[in-house]
Amino acid sequence: MHLSGRTRRRIQRAFNALEVGLLSDATVVALAGHLSADDARRDLAELDAAHPDVGVAARARALDQALAQPARRPAYVEAHGACGVQRFAASGGAVVVLLPVETFADHVNNLYWVRSAEGALLFDVGSGGASSRRDLALSFAVAREVFGEPARYEDLDVALVSHAHLDHFGGANDVRASSRARLAVHELDARVLACFSERAVLVAKDIDVYLRRAGGDAALRQRLLGMYKGSRERFHDVEPDHRLKDGDRVLGHEIVHVPGHCPGLVCLRVGDVMLSSDHVLARITPHQFPQAITPFAGLEHYFASLAKVRELPVRLTLGGHEEPIHDLAARVDEIAAFTRHRLDETAAALSTPRSVVEVARALFGEQPGYGDLLAIEEAGACVEYLHALGRLKVANLDEVTREADPIVRYVTRT
Repeated sequence: MHLSGRTRRRIQRAFNALEVGLLSDATVVALAGHLSADDARRDLAELDAAHPDVGVAARARALDQALAQPARRPAYVEAHGACGVQRFAASGGAVVVLLPVETFADHVNNLYWVRSAEGALLFDVGSGGASSRRDLALSFAVAREVFGEPARYEDLDVALVSHAHLDHFGGANDVRASSRARLAVHELDARVLACFSERAVLVAKDIDVYLRRAGGDAALRQRLLGMYKGSRERFHDVEPDHRLKDGDRVLGHEIVHVPGHCPGLVCLRVGDVMLSSDHVLARITPHQFPQAITPFAGLEHYFASLAKVRELPVRLTLGGHEEPIHDLAARVDEIAAFTRHRLDETAAALSTPRSVVEVARALFGEQPGYGDLLAIEEAGACVEYLHALGRLKVANLDEVTREADPIVRYVTRT
């Protein structure tokens, strides 16, 4: 059954509030107590009535048994984790622990503690915001108490940033301040961390130019650029210790470079488990950017990166958001088919001449807040790719030739 992301988060938050009963550490319990037990049980009852096939009631009964009978707790934790924290075994003896954190309001990232004979690694570091710090402290504590993992900054050897989007790298300042860990990121994203203040200025300029040519009026550009700049004031430049390349190994685990969603996006192969970050997710597809804004992004890179991971010999794929993926090839095929369908929708929207902003409105409608910029970028990535393939042409070429800074309108080639 399909559940919205909001409903899934509501279910998990309710269970989190009750699963604190599995814990003994008073500090952990305090960190986890976002809902009262009564409110959590009320939410679960409502959710079970609305979605009876999801199994909420059965899990709630299993949790009640585990709370009442300590002998049942290991089985419950093995099946469901505790407070969102889950443990997975990888071939070769490595252990992977999922650490959920709310990086921004109502936006949850999966960070991963990876322990092997060669040391301890944290895959992604959260946003550095208050909720991200709170939830990482909770997840570390649950990993220690429930799973016996020495998960704390002080025991960390390497912090590996999967890519340079703020929900994945913003906590790098905390890593630097609180641990001796070496900070690693792909070479194409290293400049974002090392020269963040410079890049924020330059990218804002690039976005403004792109929005003007995409058909954004002055009011739209001012609003979207204000949101973009405002979300980038909390991070301070930090120099990575290691600049990674495809095929490198970090504590014995393989780096797989998968540009598309971000220039330096990497997956990490831990034995037969792959940490896929935003490249392959269980339910949604990652946001796409036109290369006109972000070099080494774009759909050509994304399709090539999907093909690259499709045949990897992995048993389990763990994304930077959402649930585990048990059939990587099938999920890659679904994502590729969905993306190609969106390209066809884009081409259909351009049966008459339109700007990128007009295409975004046709595909996604009016989007609130930051979603408006994401919709324009997504539409722009599709238009750029179709134009590169020769499926589109510029409809107002005379105007583009005459004017210094024209709006570009595209139309399908017949």
